[in-house]
Amino acid sequence: MRILPILLAIALIPLAPRAAPAQDDSSSDSSSDGADTTAIRATTMFHDDGTHTVTVIDPNKHTSEASTYDAANKLLRKVVYTLDDRNAFVSGIVYNAANMPMYKAAYKCDDNNRVTEEDDYTMDDQLLRRFVYDFDSSGDITQIHTFDSQGNEVMPTDARKDPHTVPPRRH
Repeated sequence: MRILPILLAIALIPLAPRAAPAQDDSSSDSSSDGADTTAIRATTMFHDDGTHTVTVIDPNKHTSEASTYDAANKLLRKVVYTLDDRNAFVSGIVYNAANMPMYKAAYKCDDNNRVTEEDDYTMDDQLLRRFVYDFDSSGDITQIHTFDSQGNEVMPTDARKDPHTVPPRRH
């Protein structure tokens, strides 16, 4: 079970005071171009606020798990995603710091595997809110439209002015 040592090593990396590039460790590499699409990948992203997110993608199981920790390495939130055959997000369950499920999410992606819509539901399938993402020609999110459970737009967010809102649960 190689993933446990990888996660342990990544989790113990000292936190940088500002954002740092992601650390990546793949469990195998067998294709001619150096990329193995069946390898389990573990990545750590350090955020400006001192938190970090460890993401483990298992293409064989079509799953991805993103766990966000505070500066003291205490779990803040975890999201377990189901992926499609292109490894694009299909759905997810968001867990709180006590590892209890808080809500479910369903995703719609475009041909570039970018999430274009996220619908959040209670654990008993009642719609909570909906996010719709607008992209510019370079693929960056420019605006996030947030809708309440009744379908009313709350207020669009200019993602260029507030990068911490992009995207709400995938960092």
